Amino acid sequence: MSIEQHILTLEQLAEADAAAKELEAQIEQERGDIEGVRVEVAELSQRLEDDRTSIQEMDKTRGDLVQELRTISGQIDRSRERLQRARNEREVNAAERELDELRKLHRDRDDEIKKLVGFAEAARTSIQEGEERKAELDARLEGSLEGKTKSIAVLEEKLEATQRSRKEAADKLPGLVIRRYESMHQRGKVPIAKTHDGTCLGCYVQLPPMMFHKMLSRLEFEECPNCHRIIYYAPPPPEEPPAAEEEADQPSSEAPT
Repeated sequence: MSIEQHILTLEQLAEADAAAKELEAQIEQERGDIEGVRVEVAELSQRLEDDRTSIQEMDKTRGDLVQELRTISGQIDRSRERLQRARNEREVNAAERELDELRKLHRDRDDEIKKLVGFAEAARTSIQEGEERKAELDARLEGSLEGKTKSIAVLEEKLEATQRSRKEAADKLPGLVIRRYESMHQRGKVPIAKTHDGTCLGCYVQLPPMMFHKMLSRLEFEECPNCHRIIYYAPPPPEEPPAAEEEADQPSSEAPT
């Protein structure tokens, strides 16, 4: 196989690698879109479960506080009765202290109940909003999953075809050339570059004149001393012909009278 054929094969290989990279990025994007929705649904489900558990605990605590509040109310009533039956100043002071403490405890428990009611209401609002968002995401996932799955399948088929084309091209190249190519490719670099006038079109550094002169014969590949790409000479693209100038107006050819 001539170097011209090797050049064409290298270009086909590079095109296949570029196409494969683009297809892999598209597949990753499609999968990422689905996975992103699934992650949000899972997070919402966990948050809803946590909110429901929290509401159950708050309702239980509120029930216990209500029961305690009733007990305190009964103690307040009995303390009032003792105050009314007090026979001396010492008993009056003791009953009043007890009554003050019970009233303060009653207010504290009542405040705790009000806070719990507010927290529970906020949690219920959060649950409602979360369920609405989850229903929206479920519908979106259900509606897009089939389309995304088909799209991924099509992209994977194209990727497999591209990889087959790549292998066919790689098998046609000499061992030394393909090893140099793969070494660059595995480092995430474009392995080949052209030159038209002695400048590497991969890194835009001027090649040594002797190297460029040798490349003009197109007998073998060289390696760019700067970027280390496989480099070869390619004739510059033909220049476009200049636009035709408008013809000058011709003088009138009327015969003299």
